[in-house]
Amino acid sequence: MSLKKNIVLVILSIALGIATTFFILNKENIYAKEEYSIYAFQIGAYSSYDNALNAQNKYPSIILKDDNLYKLYVAFYEDADIINNMLQFFQDKGYDVYLKMFKVDKDFYNKLLKYEELVKKTKDNKLYEEINKSILNLYLESIDDNL
Repeated sequence: MSLKKNIVLVILSIALGIATTFFILNKENIYAKEEYSIYAFQIGAYSSYDNALNAQNKYPSIILKDDNLYKLYVAFYEDADIINNMLQFFQDKGYDVYLKMFKVDKDFYNKLLKYEELVKKTKDNKLYEEINKSILNLYLESIDDNL
């Protein structure tokens, strides 16, 4: 190969490397997505969707499929004090609650924190139920947006 061809190849390689680097650095990095840990309140796991649906009729909840099981969730929270209070709230209703850590995006997490502020300001069980329903719907919206 001639010296001229080698110089052209080196220049093209450098230009391609610079263009690739520029593209990567200016794109949103999908691999470094911010995630936050929260706790999900699971009250059941069922092998069939119909059984989960029947159980769901007893209390406002959402059904999420995980490991070939349909799991019923009644709440999501991050704050330790609220988690303890809500555990008692659900136990008083007769539910055995299993806490499971979930990873959520920044948008859902920030909205959850606002709902937690409402929970901290009330002792009204009806309001707890409404807040829980709102959080469940918010969670469903957030996972739909990420699909």
